[in-house]
Amino acid sequence: MKATVSATRTGYIGAVAMDAGGKTSYTDSDYAYKTYFLIAGASSNAAFSLATGASTGGTTWVDAVHQVETATCAGTALGDLTTTVTAAGLTGSPLAIPVAVDSGDTAAVWAVKVRAALEANAAVAAMFEIGGATTAIILTRRAKASYIVGPDTYDVSYTNDATLNVALENAAVGGITEDTTSTNTTAAVEAVGSVVWNNDIDFEGRALPSPSAIYALGIEHSTLDVDGQILNYTIGSEYTGRTETTTARDSNVFLSYPHSASILDTLTMTATAGTGLTVVTVIGKE
Repeated sequence: MKATVSATRTGYIGAVAMDAGGKTSYTDSDYAYKTYFLIAGASSNAAFSLATGASTGGTTWVDAVHQVETATCAGTALGDLTTTVTAAGLTGSPLAIPVAVDSGDTAAVWAVKVRAALEANAAVAAMFEIGGATTAIILTRRAKASYIVGPDTYDVSYTNDATLNVALENAAVGGITEDTTSTNTTAAVEAVGSVVWNNDIDFEGRALPSPSAIYALGIEHSTLDVDGQILNYTIGSEYTGRTETTTARDSNVFLSYPHSASILDTLTMTATAGTGLTVVTVIGKE
């Protein structure tokens, strides 16, 4: 830990450096690896055997499903129309977006113009992917967070928004068949469970031998989730703690030269809510 402070008390000037801790060398260590854990949802957990280097269990992962809303265009336009998007968290909701169309546009033609108007609106485009073909206007909720480890990507979804609606209106002009209530084509499902990478192997991809001692253990906890995450962890009966991370601040735990017998136990991590990526670094001796 290091910090540089500017002295302001009368009689003191300039910068003052402060530090705590130091560099530690384990001269006979022959054992080091990292294992990655993605944990999502309240009570989801992962169990990690420090005696073998293998993940010994955890909550089964369930993929996220992103909410999909569909409005259907009908009728021939006689003049400009309005599409109104209502959604929790959408700036300006209910957000009325004007759509310029030509008199005589068929439903399939003016649907293209509605999709373009939605894509051009920054607030809507930031929250939804705009899609659809022919007469369909389809809004798909973007991922709450996407975690990438190696070749794998895991998305996290927002909760299902019962207020989400896309209305198509032009009462003053007429022509189109107004549709004030869209269809929740797919309900959102939040990702839950745990995923493990680099399980039971070292940096060269070889199976880990069982250690005779663990010299250092690091837990790095980060999140891309706007709601952050809290993890409770235990190692046997010797170590108990909590890490809390937000998109603005990571959380880290470092145990240097813990008791070799008690550390050879199981690290259990349990989430209280949210999603996060935890990286466990182990240094020890075979």
